[in-house]
Amino acid sequence: MPERSSDGVRFGIVLPTRDFIVRERMEDCPRIFDMAERVEALGYDSAWVGDSLLARPRLEALTTLAFVAGRTRRLGIGTSVFLPPLREPVLLAYTLASLDLISGGRLTLGVGMGAKDPASLHEYRSVGVDPDRRLSRLEETLLLLRRLWTEQAVTHDGKHFHIENVTVLPRPAQPRGPRILLSVGNNGDQLSPRQLNRVLAWGDGIMPSRALPDEYRRIWAQVMAAAGQRGRDPATLTPALYFTIHLGDDVRAAEREADEFLLSYYPRRHWGDRWGPWGPASTIRERIDAFIEAGVRLFVVRFAAWDAPAQLERFTDEVFARYRSALPPHPLLAGGGEGGRSPSPPGRGPG
Repeated sequence: MPERSSDGVRFGIVLPTRDFIVRERMEDCPRIFDMAERVEALGYDSAWVGDSLLARPRLEALTTLAFVAGRTRRLGIGTSVFLPPLREPVLLAYTLASLDLISGGRLTLGVGMGAKDPASLHEYRSVGVDPDRRLSRLEETLLLLRRLWTEQAVTHDGKHFHIENVTVLPRPAQPRGPRILLSVGNNGDQLSPRQLNRVLAWGDGIMPSRALPDEYRRIWAQVMAAAGQRGRDPATLTPALYFTIHLGDDVRAAEREADEFLLSYYPRRHWGDRWGPWGPASTIRERIDAFIEAGVRLFVVRFAAWDAPAQLERFTDEVFARYRSALPPHPLLAGGGEGGRSPSPPGRGPG
């Protein structure tokens, strides 16, 4: 079978910021940052972290990314996914602008609202947010973030927030602020007009976590068609995917560990065949190829395994190596060093 084109396809890696808590092995915490350095050295595009205040305890996302930015030089940093409705928008805009600036414009935000399980809804109530209003709160927060990153003396009187004459400084390194990828299309459905508006009004692309390849193709086609109707340049939009896998030669053993790992995170088995595959490199490459044909250009890879660093090494040798040849030269591996090209934020579109 001929090789499928992988030009412009990039890969990021999710760092295991919760595993050491689940397993009560606090001494493993520094391995997270060693892994981030290794991700950069291996030529990956970016490193990502999840977000939760109480429902699924982990290292705080933005603090962690600031430390990762300090330990790396060109590696993109991102959230997969961040929950803006849990935060107050002025302080959030200030924090994110500072993080984008000190990282040299390397920040991308995958954003969503979180699950609807009791622990996640309790998380909202614990910070004084009505879970039933989290969608409209998300939209208003995204609107305010874009305004606060780009305007002076912002005044806003909305459903959730009222601010007067607010100017957030410093400005982010990126002109519109950190790139925003929306977690949409996670149940295989066509996107609603409201979802499309979130992507095109405030976002820079999509990052589903549970869409199958054919579903992703339809969703991305929807986004492209809507972008054309609204005059949004498709080249400014990134088709990303949160891609959960387990690499192992023994399929049944891989399935068992992935299942055990995921049930330590989530209160019930909700992923079905929408996450994975669990198994050998050939199976994972086939799924990646199917998603590339469906339009994906940024894979955010989460290993459903207790030993994420070991999975990273295998994935690099047996999967990533096939696609890495289509990427531009890595500045650290090609001798760029401090005098090489400037840092490239993750998800900057094809190529």
